[in-house]
Amino acid sequence: MTSFPFDPDDEALRCLVEALTESGQAVSIFDADDNLRYANKTYRGMFLGNYDGPFTFTAILRHAHRNGLGVRIDGNDVEAFIARTLPRRRSVPRKSFETDLVDGRWFWIDHTVLPNGWVLSVGADITALKHNEKSLRQAHEEALLASQTDQLTGLPNRRHILGLLDEALAANENTVAGLCIAVIDIDHFKAINDAHGHEAGDAVLAHFARSCRERVRAQDHLGRTGGEEFLLLLPDVSLDHAVRIIDRIRDGFPPAVVEHSGLELPCTFSAGVTKALPDDDRSAILRRADRALYAAKEGGRNRTRVGSEGRR
Repeated sequence: MTSFPFDPDDEALRCLVEALTESGQAVSIFDADDNLRYANKTYRGMFLGNYDGPFTFTAILRHAHRNGLGVRIDGNDVEAFIARTLPRRRSVPRKSFETDLVDGRWFWIDHTVLPNGWVLSVGADITALKHNEKSLRQAHEEALLASQTDQLTGLPNRRHILGLLDEALAANENTVAGLCIAVIDIDHFKAINDAHGHEAGDAVLAHFARSCRERVRAQDHLGRTGGEEFLLLLPDVSLDHAVRIIDRIRDGFPPAVVEHSGLELPCTFSAGVTKALPDDDRSAILRRADRALYAAKEGGRNRTRVGSEGRR
């Protein structure tokens, strides 16, 4: 029992509270003036420790905060927390909510305002459920990421990068900054596979993806659309700037190294670049970029060509 008075008139209520004392649930009763009239040992462990009063709601919150007990307070400002909490404390007869404690536990609180103005709170420990929820959320996020990622290169896969293109085109309608894209194809990739095997081809693809990501801006998106072909999204750039980015990627591009043999394979690429036009959809902009890519290949490879907006 506690060291402070509890003498309710309703014997049934007394029996109920006593039955919950050993249950692990946190039980507290505050009177109409917000003085604590009863707390079981779980509640005392959560908020009081060796506290010897005064046992008002606000004093308990301040004590808990000073001593590393009680609920976790965003911003670590207990006075702001009290100012937010007091007006809501008796705003409705019944409410339920979850809260996390400083010690990492989570409780589901049933908060009831009794007819005489007293407040009964019963908290159930839901820490295990929250941990399971977190694990499920992490597993879902990992599965989602895996479904969006090309396993070999670690880049967005075809479905994901095309979805990002759709989003970029929609965003481009509301900005004057501009959106450019580049379709990139590794030169003579089939010859690399034929001469050195698929392991060498995989090494070239992974090397290209890694080296290219190191040379683009943080806001750019590079994805593998299939085989040796990649799509690069370049938001907020002019066409000339987009071409310069591609040239920066190409300049001094290091050879790929096949890990098991140490074989060095020069890696060049051709690129078709175009700028998004008003009312462009995915098919239209990719068609222009593809035509520019074919022009780059026909022009001798290892170069960039611009689709529709000009030539390079």
